[in-house]
Amino acid sequence: MRWISAVFVLVFACVPGTALAHAFGQRYDLPLPLGFYLTGAGLAVALTFLGSFVFMRTNGHMKVSVHIPVPAQLVRITDQFLRALAILVLIVVMATALFGPLSPTQNFANIFIWVIWWVGFFLFTALIIDIWSHANPFATIIDAVLGWLSLRVEGPAPAWTGWLAVLGLILLSWTEIVSGWSESPRAMAVLIAVYTFGLLLGSVWMGRRAWFCAADPLTRLFSLLGHLAPLAAQRGGLILRLPASGMYARSTDIPGAFFVVTLIAIVLFDGLSETPFWAAILQWVTESQILRPGLLALRDHGVDLLKLIRTIGLVSTILTSWLLYTALCLAMWWAVGRDIALRAIFAGFALSLLPIAVAYHLAHYVFFLALASQLIVPAASDPFGLDWALLGDTPTMIDIGIMTAEDVWWVSVFALVTGHALSVFVAHAEAMRLFSSRQQAIFSQLPMMVFIVALTSISLWILAQPVVE
Repeated sequence: MRWISAVFVLVFACVPGTALAHAFGQRYDLPLPLGFYLTGAGLAVALTFLGSFVFMRTNGHMKVSVHIPVPAQLVRITDQFLRALAILVLIVVMATALFGPLSPTQNFANIFIWVIWWVGFFLFTALIIDIWSHANPFATIIDAVLGWLSLRVEGPAPAWTGWLAVLGLILLSWTEIVSGWSESPRAMAVLIAVYTFGLLLGSVWMGRRAWFCAADPLTRLFSLLGHLAPLAAQRGGLILRLPASGMYARSTDIPGAFFVVTLIAIVLFDGLSETPFWAAILQWVTESQILRPGLLALRDHGVDLLKLIRTIGLVSTILTSWLLYTALCLAMWWAVGRDIALRAIFAGFALSLLPIAVAYHLAHYVFFLALASQLIVPAASDPFGLDWALLGDTPTMIDIGIMTAEDVWWVSVFALVTGHALSVFVAHAEAMRLFSSRQQAIFSQLPMMVFIVALTSISLWILAQPVVE
């Protein structure tokens, strides 16, 4: 999103050089060579594998939880409040998107969608509790419309419907990372309207519950993230549990497995596109004598070449991730003697990678969240650019001292090692549940160990580039 770049150009106006979307105005010199950190992170995750083999002989800890009773009346009031609040926020977002300032750094809708919701609420759901499943404003709207039309179509969703959620996630990421529409408040209003209309059509065709659970990428995303959270709203109260234990014994389907892998690939590409490696690719493409005639012809036909290249990069990263996960599952299947269905392995271990996606999301966006979230206060105080001061005198300058490159580096190291280690524990618990013998469970995790250790080092290298370069 170029508007994010604009924030950092403003923040670091006095610093020479170009500011990238999540880059820093000043590099951080690591106390040790980068290779030491990559090796150390990989070894930490590998030792987690060894520890899980030695100490995790049962899955009893995955079932430990504490039920916190909540009065039924309070549950109903809270549920109604959250739904009403979500609808109010959606109305404000649509109103400011349509009639607010055109600048994305001043428009409440853009700041709320891409900073508060896509980054902050994403992390809140994974690290604390899922409230989207209870407050989803789109579900409330669709329920009201279906009730008004007296339509109550309900039935099971066909298996292929899950691929629509995968496609929707890819389109959402393309909108954020590539399209440039994320910079336009008016475009965001149109996209929200189209998305809502699509939900209505799907719900009329297949039934609201089936369509939302199977085909809606947002419902599927926040539901998955909620399994990671230590708190869950269940059975008239709250469940307090170990982080990620909500995923235990929860196998997904094949589209769901690709959904999780796609989520990881999207964030990896977003980080990769800010590295010198990506800059070298762009330079090679622009200087290639083989590609030049074709690129010039496309440009003459009105094709935005940068968007085209980024689209190819995004799709290539996703397809490569799918291929690597398929190869991993084949290796695990071979390691256990091929006496279990490959489909069970493919669907069973995908959720164990979800902590990695959350860890990378946190590490990649923490600096952006710390700085860009400060824009929400002045935007809320004057949502329509009419010189209002609904919240009184609000600061108009971003406090750049709130987080340094060094802070981001150590947050990234901690988040990635913790997230990958958590994936190790979840994968080991799934192996013990899925396979009949402990020997099979251990053998199945050897390819997984190599995969996750390599992913730890690669992802940390990607995150290091904007910090140390």
